[in-house]
Amino acid sequence: VVTLGTAAFAQITDPDFPASPVTVDYIDGYFLVNDAGSQSFYYSTDGTTWDALDFASAESKPDEAVALFVDHRDLLLFGVNTVESWYSSGNLNTPFQRREGAIMECGLAAPFSVAKLDNSFVWLGKNDRGQGIVWRANGYTPERISTHAVEFAIQNYTTISDAIAYSYQMEGHEFYVLTFPSAGATWVYDASTKKW
Repeated sequence: VVTLGTAAFAQITDPDFPASPVTVDYIDGYFLVNDAGSQSFYYSTDGTTWDALDFASAESKPDEAVALFVDHRDLLLFGVNTVESWYSSGNLNTPFQRREGAIMECGLAAPFSVAKLDNSFVWLGKNDRGQGIVWRANGYTPERISTHAVEFAIQNYTTISDAIAYSYQMEGHEFYVLTFPSAGATWVYDASTKKW
C-alpha cells in the first residue's frame, strides 16, 4: 500500500490478506482484490487490514474469478466463462451485492487485458466454447469488436493468457492496445473508426 501524501510504501502483512491476489481496484472507500483459484473477491476499508470474512463470491454461474475491474461504479467480477456485475450497496454487513440480470456469458482469457475505452470497457474473451474474441461492453451486453482475421491470429498464438492491455486518446480517437508478450505481437483498435 502506498500513502499518497507521504509517498511511503507499506507491505500488506495481515494474515487474512488473500494468498494469491491477482487484480486490485477501489470503489466507495473499499479496496478490492480477487484471489487466484477461487470464485471470490475480498474487500478492505484501508488496504492494510483484511478480514477473512469480508468477501463475496460469483454465484450466478460459479467459475474462477480471474480478475476484477471497476467501471461506472460497478464492480465487474470476471470469471473464466462469465462476467458478473456488483454494486456498492451501502450496507455495512454486505457492502457489495450482485446486480440482478447483469451477467455476461463470456469470460476473461487474460487477467490484464481489461481496459476502459470510450465510456465503456474492453477485454479479451473466453468461455466454454472458445477464446480469443475481443469484446466491448454495451451496458451489460458484450459486443464483439474483433474481426475474423484478428481472431484467427490471436487464436493461433501459443499463449494468450499473458496478454496485457491499456487505452489512450490521441487527436479525438480512443485506442485499445492489446499486447501478447509470448507471441511478440500487439494489436491496436481505434474506437472512432472501429478498425484494427
